[in-house]
Amino acid sequence: MNNFMSKMAKAVSFLILAACVAIFALYLIQKFGAEYAEEKIQQRITAAGLKAFIEYDSVHLDPFTLTPSLENVRFGLKSAPWLNFARISFNSYLFKQPNLDVDFWIKDTPVDQLSRDTAAWFRQAGLEQVLGKGSFQSTLDGDILQSHLNLDIKDAGKLDLISHTQLATQDLSLVDLRTDLLASVALGQPEAVLYLYGEQLSIDQLSVTYQDTGLAQHLSGDWPQRLREWRIAKLEHLMDQLKLAPQGTSNALALARTLDQYLLNPTQVSLTFSPNEAMNLKQLALIAEQKMLARQAKLKVTLLAN
Repeated sequence: MNNFMSKMAKAVSFLILAACVAIFALYLIQKFGAEYAEEKIQQRITAAGLKAFIEYDSVHLDPFTLTPSLENVRFGLKSAPWLNFARISFNSYLFKQPNLDVDFWIKDTPVDQLSRDTAAWFRQAGLEQVLGKGSFQSTLDGDILQSHLNLDIKDAGKLDLISHTQLATQDLSLVDLRTDLLASVALGQPEAVLYLYGEQLSIDQLSVTYQDTGLAQHLSGDWPQRLREWRIAKLEHLMDQLKLAPQGTSNALALARTLDQYLLNPTQVSLTFSPNEAMNLKQLALIAEQKMLARQAKLKVTLLAN
């Protein structure tokens, strides 16, 4: 009996020691892994010229998956950021794979604490407080980049975007592409992407689904009380301004009628872009200038049942 108790005590002591070693090892992995991840993140931010535009409080590393999370992220000037994120989590290892899998949480923020332009956009949507969450996945399969964005803004709506983009060459660095895209938006020059990648990126398919949770009701206002002819004319003019179709054409009329139905009963709406063959960004820009996107890019808007 004494021998059994002695062996049991040794076993328990060993398990306690092993647990302590495991906890210490996880601590070291998390500590030094987070420092390494932060170093690499800072290198990418600095290389993109975004050091003045992206700030975060800390980096957390999951010791089991070796994936980092950024805590309290601010995009833009510290005094008036474009947007605040409570957390941005990478679900795949950030520095070795071309694929990207990210979850993010938009921090609950009064719009008057954001930049003037961002605050104006949210106020136009009827929001005085911003709170949301989302995810983004991007996977390279041969020369096709498949991307999926899911975004849910409280009291506004839920957006689901899926795209298939064809790369002109498999040598194209997705890390550089994503960095340049973020930099162009941060610097207020999104058109720079056209000059950098206009002939290297071709859109094969694009679909956007939107479910309203408050935005359409705010924007529609007294829309149902207006005469139908007035509503259709307004929406045709909008299609022309957005360069989807010239006002007075059958394409503009078809889009206007569908959007009018949506504004009268906002539920779910889907936009699909499926040209006969992939179009690069420069081609799309040229077609947009001609206001022929709806016809040449096979652009359709469809109402969906809940």
